[in-house]
Amino acid sequence: MAPAVTVTLDVEDLRPAHDLPERVVAMTDLVLDMLADAGVRASIFVVGELAERRPGLVRRAAKDGHEIGLHSWAHVPIPTQGPDGFLADISRGRALLQDLSGQEVTGYRAPMMSLVPASAWAVPLIAEAGFTYSSSVLPGPSPLYGWPGLPRRPFRWSGGPIEFPCPMVRLGLIDLPYLGGTYLRLLPAAVRRIGLRRAARDEALWAYCHPWEFDTEEAFHQHDHIGTLASRIAWLGRSRMGRQLGRLLRESVAPPLGEVADDLAGDDLPVVDPNRPPELGWVARWANGRLRQR
Repeated sequence: MAPAVTVTLDVEDLRPAHDLPERVVAMTDLVLDMLADAGVRASIFVVGELAERRPGLVRRAAKDGHEIGLHSWAHVPIPTQGPDGFLADISRGRALLQDLSGQEVTGYRAPMMSLVPASAWAVPLIAEAGFTYSSSVLPGPSPLYGWPGLPRRPFRWSGGPIEFPCPMVRLGLIDLPYLGGTYLRLLPAAVRRIGLRRAARDEALWAYCHPWEFDTEEAFHQHDHIGTLASRIAWLGRSRMGRQLGRLLRESVAPPLGEVADDLAGDDLPVVDPNRPPELGWVARWANGRLRQR
């Protein structure tokens, strides 16, 4: 039997201009309908400025029994921000989501997994804002944002929250975050099955997706901060995303990440100092961040 996987959804509006049609509400409702039909409770990470503009998205997700987490105030990578503004924004976002959902919001997820060595200063601020866990790092080389060398199992940041690193599988010489986003949408289902078979018992497995990945009718747009090539990749294969999520929902599903974090709170987890990043090999140095501005 395949190990259980937590389902997570990152709710963001990536239109490059606000005079374009807003599609995020309809696409989020589509995914929430799929979760409701399957009887699955997920972790829903919402961008703060979107929650402020469309509070009904948060209220509906909370009413359906999902955990609400923050996907930062604006969908921009952490390294493009400064510490003071970052702390103020995530504190404001957490307060807003708690008011809208009626929940204590304990989970934070960085846009684009952009918690990296260049933004290590954010780790204690995430804890200071009241978050007890984060799922913000990709622990391997990434064309966008990655932090190679970090543990693949849950760990605790020194002076910060519990971290749930993005699950990865090694195929040949390449590490792939096989349960989420582009990789879940474009790779064959066999890659997901291989990854689940190889997963260690102490990994916390979670899949992630975005409402826009289910939108087969949206025209191509170039997105800020990731460049032309990555924007094109984000637009491909959307007709497959509903089937891919449907397969996950029919398999063993784990509780929302907040409940997993509560279960781990008293455990002796590895402790990682964010200010002492591991040394990287030449492959990781070459691969990391290759597509950010291409």
